[in-house]
Amino acid sequence: GVMEAASRGAHQAGGLVVGVLPGANPDEASPYVHLALATALADGRNLINVLSSDVVVACPGGAGTLSEVALAIKNQRPLVLLRFDPGPIAAEAEKTGLVVRANSPAQAADQIHKFLLRKTL
Repeated sequence: GVMEAASRGAHQAGGLVVGVLPGANPDEASPYVHLALATALADGRNLINVLSSDVVVACPGGAGTLSEVALAIKNQRPLVLLRFDPGPIAAEAEKTGLVVRANSPAQAADQIHKFLLRKTL
């Protein structure tokens, strides 16, 4: 899925890949994960994911993705919506400048870069 692809890309680029797992077994991590954090928190790990991120990227998904979108907005984390419209809450949050939309992975990467540059200024 998306998380494995992201882990593979980060691994291949030489990044440190940390997996925040919903279960208690670190062996359930992708083979591309260097450090597996087995939380046994199920969907509660979504808050850890959001608060540990400099930028959150949301792709089309289900209720778990929606919860991460809501947590990112609530905690004022920069959020890139990649071909994903979670509804009115995101449209309202776009006015803050912390939520942007992208139609391709390249656009998403560009938006991530812009957010990270703003953080360092």
